[in-house]
Amino acid sequence: MTAETIGRLLIRGGHVVDPSANIDHVCDIAVVDGRIAEIGTSLSTSAGTQVIDAEGAYVLPGVVDSHVHLTDLSHESTATSTNAYERLAMAGVTTAVEFFDFGRALDQWHTSTTGLTMLGLQGIRSYSGTAARPTLRDAVADSLTAGAIGVKLLGGHFPNTPETSARVIEQAAELGAYCAFHAGTTEHGSNLDGMREAIQLAQGNPLHIAHTNAYLRGATDAVEHENRVATELLWNATRVVSEAHLAELNLCLGAVADGALEDQIVLNCLRQGGFSPDVAGLERAFVAGYAHVLEETAEGPRHVTGEAGRELWRADPANSALNFPVNNRLSALGQACVRVDAAGNQRWDGAGEFIVDAISSDGGSWRNVILRYGLALVRFGALTMRQLVHKACRQPALMYGLTAKGHLMPGADGDIVLVEPNSGSVRSTIAGGRVIYDGQHVRHGGGKILTTSAGLAAIRSRGIHGEEIDLAGSLFRTRVSRAPKPATDQQRGGPVESRATST
Repeated sequence: MTAETIGRLLIRGGHVVDPSANIDHVCDIAVVDGRIAEIGTSLSTSAGTQVIDAEGAYVLPGVVDSHVHLTDLSHESTATSTNAYERLAMAGVTTAVEFFDFGRALDQWHTSTTGLTMLGLQGIRSYSGTAARPTLRDAVADSLTAGAIGVKLLGGHFPNTPETSARVIEQAAELGAYCAFHAGTTEHGSNLDGMREAIQLAQGNPLHIAHTNAYLRGATDAVEHENRVATELLWNATRVVSEAHLAELNLCLGAVADGALEDQIVLNCLRQGGFSPDVAGLERAFVAGYAHVLEETAEGPRHVTGEAGRELWRADPANSALNFPVNNRLSALGQACVRVDAAGNQRWDGAGEFIVDAISSDGGSWRNVILRYGLALVRFGALTMRQLVHKACRQPALMYGLTAKGHLMPGADGDIVLVEPNSGSVRSTIAGGRVIYDGQHVRHGGGKILTTSAGLAAIRSRGIHGEEIDLAGSLFRTRVSRAPKPATDQQRGGPVESRATST
């Protein structure tokens, strides 16, 4: 099916939740020519208006997923990733940010797009030794002129030296580029120490710390203590934004070079599971049911373990994505929900400013659970609906300076999702006033790429609809140190685990 342009769309009778517009009640939304035109009760229709019955559903701004992988993470695969675009639309995502290989995502655009708004970062792999500043400046500049809004250091997977990592952040800042970091260098890995080091290496330059929960798996200390330290680091950091995801399984690469596993995350996971950090250990981890390989099927992604998983990985290591059950549930909950209240106390419910800015998926082809798991947190009492919309829609939009997204005020982009309150299943996804998912079918075509002035020509030369954004007003560029600081355990008069409060 192809996406159709809609002149006027009326969403009638749903429970609209948007803290930006201060709306949390049943009403109607009118979308005209792709933008929010009016919100009210019993809005009138006119000839040609498409009406969507939203009774019984939450009606929210379209999800802005601040960290996705639109492409296969392997070295060699050039297959299209239609599945990723379709599954994002089915999960209520209307805007997504590619975090691995934006160039390949652009190559796949015409065969994959489902009407989403996309922007992206170009991954920077590891250099031998410490790379010179001009080399790194060229890498960042080339990413911008190719259409990315910035770069991502893939440190946890493919680490650089601390000096090279710091220089990438520095050059990105000088060129006005976005810069994200999967924490980890040749000195410190993808753990709490690596996260601390990443913040230090930024030296006050803007930085996005990816998936904060992924560094808190008990590698350096008890998970509870790691979470406490991580949130204090983020709260006290200068010019740092961050996101966390809620998925159980992680994602890494199964490639082998000269008989050794290339991805450092795979080695970490094997150690954590009690296996040797080598090919033999990975094979034993498969047989033990600990390692999984991601297989695409007509019904969706499947995680294959045991001897079947081992054989599937053996058949094509370079193009395999591996998964391990290493994402700690306490860290997922804590990083998604931790906030600082007016008294300076960290808490996991009630009012306050969130320490980790956004809830992401770190998904695309799979793990698209922002709304489903987010609504579970609402039912649990860890978030309110308004807070979920803030973390899944508005705040991630502000991180990238997307002022017309993540809210439903008149003039905003007509990006809307209808979601079932109990199951978290998406009833309908609307992007730019077009229904791109109707609960059964995804409509292909349409969509746009957002890029900087440096990359606009490259996007348009591909025959893609591109629009220019300015990162100058983004939270990434304008974030400063936040206050008050979280209270210490001594100030609270008790241990960390005794201080979770409820309202």
